Amino acid sequence: MYRHLQLAPVVALLLATGGVYAAQPSFPAQRSMLDRACRQFAPCDWNADGAAEIESLQLTDLGRGAPNAGRDTVLVVVENRLLVPLGQDLRPSLRQFAADLADEGHDAHVLAAQVYAGPRHQDGRTLLALRAMLREVHQQIPELRGVVLVGRFPEAMIVRQYYWLKRTPITLNEGKPNEHKFEEAVEYIRDKAELVAWRSDLILADLDGQWEDVYHEQREELPCFTAVCPDGVEAQDSTTDLYEFGTDAFEDFFFVNDGKWRMEAVGEGKLRFQQLPDENDECSEDDLALPNPMARPDILVSRIDASHVALEPKPDLVDSEGKHLLDAQGLPQALTFADAASTPRAISVWQHSDATERQLLAEFFDRNHKFRTGGYPEARKPASFSTEFGSALPEIRQAITEWKDFDEPGYHVEGQAATVLEGLRWLKLPAALRVLKAHSDPWGSSVGKTEDAEALKAELGGAFRGWRNEGNQLVPGLLNQDKLHFEYYRALWANQQLPECGVLYESTGCESIGPEGAASRPYSDPHYGYWQGAESLMFYCNGLALIGRSKVFYDEPRGFFDVLAKGDTFGDAWAEYFAIESAAQNVDEVGGGIGRKRAYFWSVLGDWTLTLR
Repeated sequence: MYRHLQLAPVVALLLATGGVYAAQPSFPAQRSMLDRACRQFAPCDWNADGAAEIESLQLTDLGRGAPNAGRDTVLVVVENRLLVPLGQDLRPSLRQFAADLADEGHDAHVLAAQVYAGPRHQDGRTLLALRAMLREVHQQIPELRGVVLVGRFPEAMIVRQYYWLKRTPITLNEGKPNEHKFEEAVEYIRDKAELVAWRSDLILADLDGQWEDVYHEQREELPCFTAVCPDGVEAQDSTTDLYEFGTDAFEDFFFVNDGKWRMEAVGEGKLRFQQLPDENDECSEDDLALPNPMARPDILVSRIDASHVALEPKPDLVDSEGKHLLDAQGLPQALTFADAASTPRAISVWQHSDATERQLLAEFFDRNHKFRTGGYPEARKPASFSTEFGSALPEIRQAITEWKDFDEPGYHVEGQAATVLEGLRWLKLPAALRVLKAHSDPWGSSVGKTEDAEALKAELGGAFRGWRNEGNQLVPGLLNQDKLHFEYYRALWANQQLPECGVLYESTGCESIGPEGAASRPYSDPHYGYWQGAESLMFYCNGLALIGRSKVFYDEPRGFFDVLAKGDTFGDAWAEYFAIESAAQNVDEVGGGIGRKRAYFWSVLGDWTLTLR
């Protein structure tokens, strides 16, 4: 494991700086420490496989020190590619961002980084190398509050196994000679590994956890079983001859194993299953002492990454007649192919654009500067859109005093009225805090269908770059009329249909922040995160920060609006969920054993440093 490998850089850093500082060093002293850390941790090839996890790391001159006492420290780590002034120069935006952080009391340092971006699926290992660097910086600068990653960086994927006592109808060994079907609810044990977070920044934020010990890079088959106990399940002693076994394969993942078991044969084809105590292998000693043992963030982490959604129609895609996706006027046109099998899927006709990515990032930082310096006063309003999960406005009104009587038309859309058309109208109203509650997946949010395509196009501003499949043709039109996704958000942005505002988002949809491909592709693959729904919403619809879940589940981050109401940061509101859940005295408070670590599913996109003040 990493913690036992090549610790010389860590020791050298501690010796070079004289150990841990008792008081916060000055901004120049911090720069000196960070410069040494950059040289110690780059290049970094901890497993000596010839592929450095951290290839380069350098302190830039874009940072800024806070003028006031009692400050804390924020690191802004930027992908090298984005600092090269090709087209849109992002350095002035980053310099302004650091200046804004300094004006708010943060010592802000900007680091340029290049990490492994090759074909190997080793995202977790690269992330652990970055985490080691942050851990050592935190020892030297205890006031390190958090890090903002700008650009493409690897992400952590969490798999969790759980020993679950259930009661539902079930079929064992389906399709096999020993199939056994229970049409009525029956008690059984299900112990199975499950992908619970396509992306989770808890690992990078939890500096004292044992995540090195639970990382698995190579593909592994994890055993699972289901055992039916018609006479009732006992977690510590369930004996039955009704069972099935299998495996589930995962690669490049962090394994939270809360499903350890013991099994023994007792004769007559029967097996005895026993649940073993949770060992919480990823937790630190402090975490293990909590009423509900679970890992928690020590620093705050978020990502500003537009690369997955900075897309333009493929310029080299042509049909059988030599026509391109866009005509001479730049408008979509119909393409005809030899047959339906050779016709591209409509969702696949987009590709990454470096120019669009830089434009989205520049607009993000401009919006960020205006928001945090008192801009958009007319947009200081809350908004809630919910298909079937209840409005968020009552909770917001209760937490945030200035909005206790807020009830303007259009800001509260719920139930059958929550259609695509109403969603577009809702997004066109100025707001500072938006909550979107809808069934989701990594590509968007499923809402009520709008049959009238022309009404949708009109609401989008008339022009619409999008296609749908019809036999052997790609035809200009709406891909979905019952889902809010990239093409709708992009059209609102391109047609300048959105108000001037900056928005903090909460998205409660299942897997809403999940990047497609995380289970099988490295983060640098062009198809990783393609069309990502929450990132599309944030970058194209005035977003500044977004908290979302990367798992199919039913929870919402408790305490979130209360923290924002106190004037604390968006990242503090994320961390509060971990604090509340870990303090639970009864497992029923956290959704039972299956929900005991549900805070792991949530992460922040955008800028965690923002507040509602």
